[in-house]
Amino acid sequence: MSINGLHHKLAAHPDRQMRFLALDGTLVTKKFSAVHADVERTISELRASGIGAGDKVGILGPNSYAWAVADLALLGLECVSVALPAERGEPVDAAHLCAHYDLSALLFSAPPAAGTELPPEAAVVGERPITLTKRAETGKAHPRLPEEVFSIAFSSGTSGTKKGLLMSRKGVENTIVTSGRAWRIREDDNILIVMPFSNFQQRYLLYTAVWYGCDATVVAPERMFQKLREFEPTIILGPPSFFELVHNRVHAADEKEKLPYHLAAALHALGPDRLTRGIRSRLGRKWTALYGSRVRLMLTGSAPVPPRTVKLFQQLGAPLFEVYGSTEIGWIAFNLPGRHRIGSAGRPVDGIDVTVAEDGEVVVTTAARQALGYVFEGVESQETVFRPDGRVATGDLGRFDAAGFLRLVGRKKNVIITRSGVKINPEELEADLEQNCPIARAIVLSPGQEGLLTCVVWLDDAQAAEPVADVEGYLAQANRQRAASHRITDVVFRPAAELTAESGLLTRNLKVDRNAVVRTILADSKQVGK
Repeated sequence: MSINGLHHKLAAHPDRQMRFLALDGTLVTKKFSAVHADVERTISELRASGIGAGDKVGILGPNSYAWAVADLALLGLECVSVALPAERGEPVDAAHLCAHYDLSALLFSAPPAAGTELPPEAAVVGERPITLTKRAETGKAHPRLPEEVFSIAFSSGTSGTKKGLLMSRKGVENTIVTSGRAWRIREDDNILIVMPFSNFQQRYLLYTAVWYGCDATVVAPERMFQKLREFEPTIILGPPSFFELVHNRVHAADEKEKLPYHLAAALHALGPDRLTRGIRSRLGRKWTALYGSRVRLMLTGSAPVPPRTVKLFQQLGAPLFEVYGSTEIGWIAFNLPGRHRIGSAGRPVDGIDVTVAEDGEVVVTTAARQALGYVFEGVESQETVFRPDGRVATGDLGRFDAAGFLRLVGRKKNVIITRSGVKINPEELEADLEQNCPIARAIVLSPGQEGLLTCVVWLDDAQAAEPVADVEGYLAQANRQRAASHRITDVVFRPAAELTAESGLLTRNLKVDRNAVVRTILADSKQVGK
């Protein structure tokens, strides 16, 4: 079955449901039968406005039931959806967006912010019926899209630069099937979706739930830990920050409170995993219960994962595993129950050939990659990533261990080259510090012309003397064992609370934006060397 007919799967599983919990606490619950009816109605209304196959139609706004209905309707119409990143609470120049991306129409998933004027080609999905005047696409600003493209998604990395990706039907269908087989998705599963739909991974998770006929729960990230016990997800996929909370709570507890953890850790070290998992899981419920009682698979990636976090979850009998993928390719490697190594990204998934180039970059070959290339922003890096020989360069640095597990060690673009030509991978220094000190996050940069290394360290309490002294003491010890080029000479301590997407220090994918750290934290030379 093609992804364009995905909405028909809704009718095949009428009693499954979608739930949407908004930031304001509003909860919408819909059975698949009702979703199917709303999608069919939206298809009819858009078709009446002249929208049809091949038209580029933007979707803009926060995650909501209306967002999902609009997206499934555009799939059914064989349009090319353009999932535009939303800026919360900011007025939108809708006419400019339509012209810039050459859209036939623009759909808002919620009423736009005050000050936004809607041109004739724009409409709010929740205001029925949907009526708009189709805009004539000019085709002048951008080349004609390949027929295989069904959507344009945007991805932002640690540079914060958006890239428009041409999403492939066959590639995304392959990702859905790969996930279903690897995760053994069942009808009684409930897939949790937290990040914005404009991040393609979140949309694909919704597609996967519809494809396999299981429940999907969409929660605003700020509401996540308030409602998971009630929603009872079975599959959770999210960045490391979703899971670091438990690690922090365990290690902040006093020794009496930590006794169940110590018992679970001892059992994990002494007994076979499958024989002691049940006992460890019961011992760990004090901390892991906030995710609900039905979770059978927790997957994390998209940013460096502290091995200590994964180890703690597995000590507590919780099924947390690292995975590795990209919007350009889809899934690259999985850790899964019975086949995993802490600190690795897993083994390559079926149908993926993964090699490590001479410079350490991970390069992938697959017949069914998710994206066919870039459009709009990001076109300048097209040939660097999508190579003429069919291989895709990930930009990640990695190596394989003796058991065939891929271990990621950093990003190629983050490598610091000194004036004497020495190459420094800052992420290895960061991982060492995060593993050995009680900190939330660390970033190593070389902001000045002299080539010295500065480390920005985020602490839960940046004014507390003890954790500051722990970090400074460890760095002094580590520096004595390192070559002069790899020594960290300056440290800046910051409060962990400032690490948010709203502050600009995190990207939409919750990765630290290194350029933003340099601009906003290290710009004042008086801050360096605290």
